[in-house]
This record gives sequence, structure tokens and C-alpha cells, in this order.
Amino acid sequence: MIAIKLNDELITRYAKKIMGFAYARARDVTAAEDLSQEILAQLTNALRRHEKIADLDGFVYTLCCYTWSNFVRANKKHWRNLDLSALAEQRSGEDIESDAERSDTAERLRREIAYLSALHRKITLRFWFDGRTGAEISRELGIPQSTVRWHIGEIKNKLKVGIEMADNLSYTPQKLVGGLDGSTTPEHNMAGMGEDRLVDNILIVCYGKPLTVEEIARKLSVAAAYLEYHIEELVFMDYLKVVEKNKYQTTFFISRERYSVMETLHINREIPPYAERIYNAFAERYERIRDIGFLGSDLDRDTVLWALLPLTISRLYYASLTAVLERAGSHLAYDFYPHRKDGSQHWVNTRIIDDDWYDTQTEFTAEEIAEHKNFKAAGVWQNSEDLGGGVKAYSVTVMGRGRMDLGIKLEFPNVVELARIAQIIRGGEEPNEYDKLIIANQVKLGYVSVTDGKPKMLIPFFSEEEYGRLTAILDEIAAELGEDMFVECIEGVGRLFEPEIPAFLSEDERLYVKTTRFSAVHYAILYMLENNGFLRSPTDDEAKCLCTVVWCAKTGNRWLA
Repeated sequence: MIAIKLNDELITRYAKKIMGFAYARARDVTAAEDLSQEILAQLTNALRRHEKIADLDGFVYTLCCYTWSNFVRANKKHWRNLDLSALAEQRSGEDIESDAERSDTAERLRREIAYLSALHRKITLRFWFDGRTGAEISRELGIPQSTVRWHIGEIKNKLKVGIEMADNLSYTPQKLVGGLDGSTTPEHNMAGMGEDRLVDNILIVCYGKPLTVEEIARKLSVAAAYLEYHIEELVFMDYLKVVEKNKYQTTFFISRERYSVMETLHINREIPPYAERIYNAFAERYERIRDIGFLGSDLDRDTVLWALLPLTISRLYYASLTAVLERAGSHLAYDFYPHRKDGSQHWVNTRIIDDDWYDTQTEFTAEEIAEHKNFKAAGVWQNSEDLGGGVKAYSVTVMGRGRMDLGIKLEFPNVVELARIAQIIRGGEEPNEYDKLIIANQVKLGYVSVTDGKPKMLIPFFSEEEYGRLTAILDEIAAELGEDMFVECIEGVGRLFEPEIPAFLSEDERLYVKTTRFSAVHYAILYMLENNGFLRSPTDDEAKCLCTVVWCAKTGNRWLA
């Protein structure tokens, strides 16, 4: 409720609005002035009798409408025409103030009923609108009559509190971005998270204190009926958990911009020694790798290293992650991804968009913010497809700022098409019409070029036999560097972020956030090597296919988790 103090300032505040309302209705200056005086007189009398009003703007507007209705009745015999919209505003009551209060209360009542949960809406309609007895409602809904009486008492309290409560105008809808770490099913597709703004905001308001459906509805100013399906889906996917029988709480960590800045600064401090060691191990063996003779072995040295370095970096990162989880005594070392009810296995990896944060934050210096915004890491993408005969084609791609700045979508390479093009190149075949289409497609994407009608691979592509020889060299590199190379780095991230992780999250979720959520090491190293002059910066054409390698094998993907 808003405290009201009648004074000249308050009357002046509404005088101009009232005159605008009056002229919009009467369309005559003289009549509008008369109507304005009448409205101000009614408003002054009403405010003298009230110390508090829940929604003053709404109250004044309603009183204006009722005064206009009476004004129309009193003056219509002198008018030739009446706007049809005025008919809808006419009322029969003589007490304008009381009519305004009743109308405002009725509107608030409708809103509060909409916020009620499904069961309470059913009971409300049956008891107050349909005139059913408690016994009848008990039979219809299949619940004890004493329980019906209890619910009716609860409903009365909720409606009374809601009607007396000031309108919620402070909540600003927000949006989640990001996605999943693992896999999901198309039919559930993360229950709309990141795509449906309502789903995003249900998860955001339930992040922390558990809320009932009614509390979520009131917080978001959305009727409960529009929330219930989404809440059911979010509970099914274990994105919300039920607390205290009828409250809901978000189950995963939601990141914010400041955490990304913290991650960038930490990585830039800790990673350089790792990056140089890995680069030197590859540089010492580059000639042996090139002599394997894979498609693309004649490419620029840096282009090949951009593509192959992620294989070892990711292998050592995930081996180190397993070691950290084993040290913690967690089952996640062997069963890493949560099992969702839709049959998928994944973690939620998302953050709130808050671009304004950069303009208001005081925690980091301008130089640190600039360092973060220049950070080029974006993510590792992997996929595989069957080629037949038990052989699969695998790909690994690191998506960096270079690709994103070119507007390239985060999509998997079509390894089946690339495998067919590799077959054409190796066998010196004449492409058929279908082959020409897939070649043209891969040329457009930047993975292939054509000279004198002959395709050329612009990424490293390894046959099954070549992959075996590459594996032997990469095993040698991993043994030299140590499979647990990144253990201290991962644990350092955990120590940094542990105070930032809410206590209400599960132990598994907390451990995931500490060990994985902010460990961009397996792609940040590449761009650190570029910044420090170890790797040449790519051209725009090279950036299209940068950091992509494809190989064929029967033995599976040894390099990424």
C-alpha cells in the first residue's frame, strides 16, 4: 500500500493528466474543463478519506472513468452525438468513489485468482463462482472435505494478501544463453531453455530461495496456468527440484559476466607455461608428423599445428580432470554426465545476459575488462559418423573468435562428405554429379579448394592407417608431458570459484562447476600461442576451417571425453 498525503503537489501531479483524459473524451475545451473540475473535486474528496492506496495511478484512472460516465448521463441531453466508446464506460452507481474502489478491487481479484495454482483455481471457481459446497467439491476433486476446507482458508489468505499488495513493477525479464555439456534429445531440447524467455525467467527467479507456483506467478506477473506446463517439464528434466512439497528451486549453476572475467584473468595468468611446453613437444616432432603423408600434410606448418594441437591438449585435459575427480572420491570420475529422464546425459552450462554490467561494475579495472573482451577462446566441437565396415570418420573443431567474427555458425563438419572427397583425391577419381555438389559445398565452407577441376583438402585428413601412425606420435607427446599435466590448473580453478557457488546446489553440481565449468584450458592455449607469437594468425579464408582435423578409425575417439 502507498501512503497518501493530500496536498497541492499531489493535485498538480495529476491535473495535466486529468485534463488530457477529459479532452480525449469530450472533444470540447469547455466541456473538458468542466469534466476536469468535476474529476478533481471527486479526487480531492476521495483522497481526504484515504491514508493509503495500493495503486494510485490505477485508482485515479478508474475514478476518471466513473466521473466521465456520470458526466455523460448528466449532459447527453444537450449533445447531439456520443462516441460509442463512451457507452462501455457508463456506470449506474451514484457513488463514484465506491464504484472506483470496487472496480479496482475486482481487477486485483481477477489477477490474484490467475496467480493461484491449478488446484486452488479449481476450488475458487467451484466454491465462490459456482456455489458448490465443500462436500460437492470434495467428491468432484477426490480429496477429503476437511482438506477442501483447509484449502479454502488458504485461498482466502492468499487473495487477501495479494489484493492488498502493491503491484510488482520491479522485475525485468532476463535471458539465458549457453546450452549443455553432453547430449540431449530433440523432443525435449532442454525444455526450451535459452529459447523461451518464460522458461528462462522461471529458472532465474527460482535460483536461490525456493518458490511456490503462486510466488513464481506473482514474481513474473504471469498467470499460473501459463507456468504449470513449463514447471512440469523443468522438473522432469531435473532443472528444477521440488522443495518442501510445493516449492521449486533451480538445480544448476547460472553464471554471470563477472565469472567469465574471473576465468579469463585466471587462465591468462596460469596457462602460458603449459602452452609453451605443449608447443615445443609438437615442434620437435613436426617433421615426423608431416612425413606421415596425410591429406593436408603439404599445408602451411602453422595450419597443421592449429588443427593437431587440440588433440593432445584435450586428451591431457580430460585425463587430468578424471584424476581430479578421483582425488575427490567422486563417482563423476567414471559416470561424469547426469542422467536425465528423457534418456539424455548432460550438464547445464548457461549464463545470464547482462551487457549493462560492464558499464556499472567496479570490481575490475578497465585494462582487465579489455583483456577479457579480447579473449579468443570459444569452445571445442566434436562429432563422428559411420562410414561402413566398422569404420567411423571423426572430427574435432575449435571454435574461436576468428570464426565467430566471420559470422560462421557453430556447426559440425560433414565428415561423410569430407571422407568421400578424400577418397576421390587419393584414388584420382573423376567426380560424378553428386560428388561435384558435395565438393562445391565443402569449398563454400572452406574445407576444400579446387584447382583445374581437382579437389584439394585444406584441413588435415587421416586415413585409418595414417591415424595409427599419428596416434603413436601423440602417445609419445602425452607420455613426455604427463597425462595429469593440468591437475593443478583444474584444482586452482576450483579454489577460485568455490566461494562463488551457491550452497543450495548439489555436491555433484558444485564439483562440476569447480572442475569443469570454468576450465577453458583445452582451447584457450591455442589463442595464447597465437598472442605470444608461436602460431601465425590465420587469414579470413584460413579462419573458416581453422582448428579442424578429421580422421578415420575403428578404435573410437581417444582424444576427447
